[in-house]
Amino acid sequence: MWRNRGHRGDALEELLNMTHQYYHQLKLCRIDKISTPIKVVAIDETGMITKAFFEKKSTVDFLGIIQGVCVAFDTKETNLKSLPLNNIHTHQIEYMADIEGQGGLAFIIVHFKFNDTFFLVPYDIIKSYVESDKRRSIPYKAMMTRFEIKRERSGSILNYMPTLNEYVKYKTENSGGYSNESL
Repeated sequence: MWRNRGHRGDALEELLNMTHQYYHQLKLCRIDKISTPIKVVAIDETGMITKAFFEKKSTVDFLGIIQGVCVAFDTKETNLKSLPLNNIHTHQIEYMADIEGQGGLAFIIVHFKFNDTFFLVPYDIIKSYVESDKRRSIPYKAMMTRFEIKRERSGSILNYMPTLNEYVKYKTENSGGYSNESL
């Protein structure tokens, strides 16, 4: 099946949509997929959109609330053994900084396709790598020891809540964030 850059990560987003439905049934959170706003320019006689453009840049893929805390996160997939920083756009980093600045939690859930593993990458880690001139990516080995996410319920749920709780506990105990040297 043909894919363009705009559809990378669709499988991960669908897995998270199922996860969020499950979480919502358990009354754990309310997380919604955020669509990129489009401006419709032309519609044909059947009502199909034939021409449209993006009105503005997207923010992140998901936004919501977990037990009273605002969360905003994006999803990324890679075939590499690192997460290229150029896959994380400046406007997304700025949006995550705003969420964190208001007391929320911002992160990325990354899927490493080469071995089918998932990790929660907190904004603090992203920020430390972006601000460093030493690297152009976040290496897989830097994530291996922390914040892995497990699939559950026959693989239909990506249960990131325990991992997010682990991060919040770490952040609270260490009263701050990360530097890429601590990984």
